[in-house]
Amino acid sequence: QAKQVLQDHFYCSTQQLKMSQPAKPNCPNFSSGPCAKRPGFDPAVAYKDAPFGRSHRAPVGLNKIKESMAMTKEILKIPKDYLVAMVPASDTGAVEMMMWQLLGPRGVTVCHWESFGSGWMTDAEKQLKLPKLRNLKAPYGELPDLKSIDWNDDVVFTWNGTTSGVRVPNADWIPDTRAGLTICDATSAAFAMDIDWSKIDVLTYSWQKCLGGEGAHGMLVISPRTVERLESFKTDRPMPKIFRLTKNGKLDKSIFNGAVINTPSMTCFEDYLDALKWAKSVGSLDGLIARSMRNLDVIKQFVSTHPWMQFLAKEPATLSNTSVCLVINDLSKEQVKTLIALLERNKVAYDIGAYRDAPAGLRIWCGPTVETKDVAALMNWIDYAHDKVKSGNIKKMKIIVTDGLAEGAMKVLKAAGHEVVKKKLSKEELAAGALAEWDAIIIRSATKVTGAVLKATAAVPGSKLRLVARAGVGVDNVDLKAASAAGVMVVNSPLSATNSVVELALAHLLSQARQIPRADRGIREGKWLKNELVGHELAGKNLGFIGFGRIGQGLGKVAKAIGMNIHVYDPFLPQHVVDAFGATRHETPMDVFRACTHITIHAFLSPQTKNMVNESLIGVMPGVAPDGTKCGNHIVNCGRGGIIDEVAAAAALKSGKLTSLALDVFEKEPCGKTPLLEAERFQGSPHVGASTIEAQNRVGAEIAGAVLAALDGSPPPGNLVNKDVQPKFAAPKAKM
Repeated sequence: QAKQVLQDHFYCSTQQLKMSQPAKPNCPNFSSGPCAKRPGFDPAVAYKDAPFGRSHRAPVGLNKIKESMAMTKEILKIPKDYLVAMVPASDTGAVEMMMWQLLGPRGVTVCHWESFGSGWMTDAEKQLKLPKLRNLKAPYGELPDLKSIDWNDDVVFTWNGTTSGVRVPNADWIPDTRAGLTICDATSAAFAMDIDWSKIDVLTYSWQKCLGGEGAHGMLVISPRTVERLESFKTDRPMPKIFRLTKNGKLDKSIFNGAVINTPSMTCFEDYLDALKWAKSVGSLDGLIARSMRNLDVIKQFVSTHPWMQFLAKEPATLSNTSVCLVINDLSKEQVKTLIALLERNKVAYDIGAYRDAPAGLRIWCGPTVETKDVAALMNWIDYAHDKVKSGNIKKMKIIVTDGLAEGAMKVLKAAGHEVVKKKLSKEELAAGALAEWDAIIIRSATKVTGAVLKATAAVPGSKLRLVARAGVGVDNVDLKAASAAGVMVVNSPLSATNSVVELALAHLLSQARQIPRADRGIREGKWLKNELVGHELAGKNLGFIGFGRIGQGLGKVAKAIGMNIHVYDPFLPQHVVDAFGATRHETPMDVFRACTHITIHAFLSPQTKNMVNESLIGVMPGVAPDGTKCGNHIVNCGRGGIIDEVAAAAALKSGKLTSLALDVFEKEPCGKTPLLEAERFQGSPHVGASTIEAQNRVGAEIAGAVLAALDGSPPPGNLVNKDVQPKFAAPKAKM
């Protein structure tokens, strides 16, 4: 099976790889902890029997715990006289609780060859201050001299080095007639490697590794020899409750019979049970090991045919089949970071960088829950990304930010190796081709990238501009046709500000209904206008939408929840969306205005929508709600300035035909002097729809991701606006 996967994925033509991106893994989760969930995982199915809100001591909870312990012993082939328990604080807690309770009566040897094993040495030396302590260590990629161990000592070791990709090949180096105990951290080995239990006295692991379970819970397996030590060794060191396994000098057997030390998450237990059942379905331990080995075989085959990649493990027999650590020997440390960032931006692989203390490279999780075909697809992508980085196609770009951007987004762009500069450009500078020296420009609504600007930019010899990024939704300040003609991609961030604009539009609707601005001004002027300020409820009123996209639908949900009737004009909207809202659809804007006392604008500015809301449309508004309430006529625009004829709207406010008008956007910004300011029932905000902490962070993150992906040559389809563009500097008809 692994051979067939290799043939299917690795033997595509070199030309195909150069011209197009390979297929992506179905699941990009290759983290070494928490690890990928099992194939086909569905929380609705996995947790359908979870005892939410029930005590772990109740029969339903206790039986779940007992069942999981029994299945653990069965699948891992644990001897009958060994005991199994769930303990607090993940694998770390399990290892340390045993070190604290067992170590002291004998000398101790800590064997370590990576960061987590080194942590156990630190515990023994700095915290427990053990008097007879041997530090048996090896550098990353190697094992220490295990034959040199004095087996009168207790020995602490990791079966598999999660951060080095080096494992013990077997347990033959552990004698049957040892005096000391073996304490084995097997967190990235359990359920993926064959363990000789006769050589193990304590074994620990966590659910979130080979079975893709949840974190925070540790598992403990102990031998009869360990029980004897627990009952015979009396230490004077402080022992926290979460470490205690004995009571009155004897083993507390209830802990190994479902009575856990502290309150567990029953959801996590249900998740563990689901993973155990899946493990049995694929052949239990033997099947799990086979799945992991097939994944390793894919990487072995790749390494054998790509001399620029090698395993961190020096000896083949010590090569991990779960946490596979790799070195790329023809790229610098910074280039490796660039490669990893490219994979993450393209949603190919997450969290595969080497551990922070390890040599620079990759760490790919190949445990049983990872599909072999996904490993193969990942390796093809690594090959593709390596070629792009090595050839210089992924290189430092110059990015100018002219209208402001969240600092977090700036850091993301800089961390990817690009030069990022915040700088205002005047109309004159833009018209003179100032953008030619920049690979990308990030704008909001203030900077206008017109056809003339793009033409002037293209006319500069050596012009580099390839991307215009709009941090926000609307791109009416960019000439899309001219951008496509110039080979300049245009991306936006359509999702980030939705909730913030929805809330502002709702705030304006409520403020209009209750005349809050007028009330506030009255109090400031010493007037108590309680009798004059009689408002109306929004419930029962008809709210008309001109445009019913993401923001319109978001506001529609809220408006419907408070009892408003939804009316829609949007010629591009699928009918099923209208039906889902129980909304009334209209063929023309005139029909909407005729039916509604409240109107909200969520359309783009175009020649067709310019000054669309004029005297004629305002003139047909009914002023009376379906329930007979004489609530007047009210309009809100948090969409685009210029859609409302502001002169006509001011006249309607003055005549009383329009009761109130709320604008967050204006035809000219800043709006300066406008006749609207003379109307008592006009309320305005200075284009602050997206001006919330949350939206700015989301806008920045979304646009930064879109910019990086676009500069890599693969703009996200959901962010690319001019989809007909043939990107500048790209090979003709290349699949980008």
